[in-house]
Amino acid sequence: MNKKELVDLRKEFKLNSYMMSIKEVYSIYLKKDNNEIIKKELSYFDMLEVEIKELYLNNFKKVLTGTIDTKIFELNFNSENLEESTQDVLYKALTSEERVAEYADKIVEKISENYTYDTDIVINFVKAEYYKGSKKRREEIDESVEDSVQAIQFILCSINKVDIPKRVLKFDYEERTFKSNSALDTTINLNSPLDGFMFPSFSDGNMDVNKVIYYSSKSKQLNLKFVEEVLNCTIKHTAIEEKERFNAILNDVIGDKIKADAMQEIYEKINEKLEDSMDEEEPTMNMKEIKRVLEDSGIDNTEVLESSFEEICGGDYEFKVKNIIPDFRSKSIKIENEETSISINPRDLSSVKQVVDKNGTRCLVIELSGDVEINGFKLEMEGEDSSKLIPFAKTQDPEVVNNIQRA
Repeated sequence: MNKKELVDLRKEFKLNSYMMSIKEVYSIYLKKDNNEIIKKELSYFDMLEVEIKELYLNNFKKVLTGTIDTKIFELNFNSENLEESTQDVLYKALTSEERVAEYADKIVEKISENYTYDTDIVINFVKAEYYKGSKKRREEIDESVEDSVQAIQFILCSINKVDIPKRVLKFDYEERTFKSNSALDTTINLNSPLDGFMFPSFSDGNMDVNKVIYYSSKSKQLNLKFVEEVLNCTIKHTAIEEKERFNAILNDVIGDKIKADAMQEIYEKINEKLEDSMDEEEPTMNMKEIKRVLEDSGIDNTEVLESSFEEICGGDYEFKVKNIIPDFRSKSIKIENEETSISINPRDLSSVKQVVDKNGTRCLVIELSGDVEINGFKLEMEGEDSSKLIPFAKTQDPEVVNNIQRA
């Protein structure tokens, strides 16, 4: 499931959506202290009050909000034959004519057995149908082509924190009196789900019942207990973890030092695969492809790549391309030490060199095509005798050092 598909689905969590029909909402209140269920409520969505509908819609939309591989993860179910596996329960809930509560209770039981939260929680389930349209290209301008629509059923779940408000003085309009609030006046935080998931995943209108979309409230952190014991899924590495693993492999192959132009060439060759891919694809790179990139970039010591790859990634692993290279659409490369931080575009890496002047001082020198501004002031020119300056490759960005920060 790619970013566009998530965005399109998320947009339909609104009142009177033409492309999505919500059938049932099932809510369970689970106590932290003894894992006791103190309330279950199954409602037909169309029969709820408008204000409650909006609260639920906002809650479910949050479960599909976030960056892929940072807060949103497409996970594979465990291939082992588990008794009463979550995949099996969810599939039955999806295809059965019975109410969603009959199967959701089994998921709630797993959550109760693997409780990881520091407050009471309310678990919301929704069973819905999403109508995904796909337009065909018109061969002639005046030709009318009807949209083909495919119905996709899905189940979405959100785990929500129960907040106990602070003691305050409130005004009771009914009794026309001032009084303190009660500890029983709890509220359910529907704006920030703790965990959540959607089953099944889908791509191009095709459902994939072997995968589930998992939501994490904390960026780059998965609730491992929830993922493994409740969803019965295999752990997927976050974008940060993939980048760290890829950099560790490069460090084993190249060493701890590299020329900036060599780094730029590696990133550009990997980025070519990202640019050549279709929007709906998620390009990946395996060990053989990475080895080819390194060899084409002039890196000779690739014989250690296989052992490093095996040790760090554990076998036949494929990196998501977007996770292991910087963003070529922005100044995503940081050049820094304790005193200075400079951000540049990856395409300008070859313009960066660390040099030592005639006095033995270590310098970072950049030749620019225009004036440099710092906080609105043009930087005064020093050392006008160009023969004394160290030559340096030109950068294509005259504002490359606009964000220099000095301690």
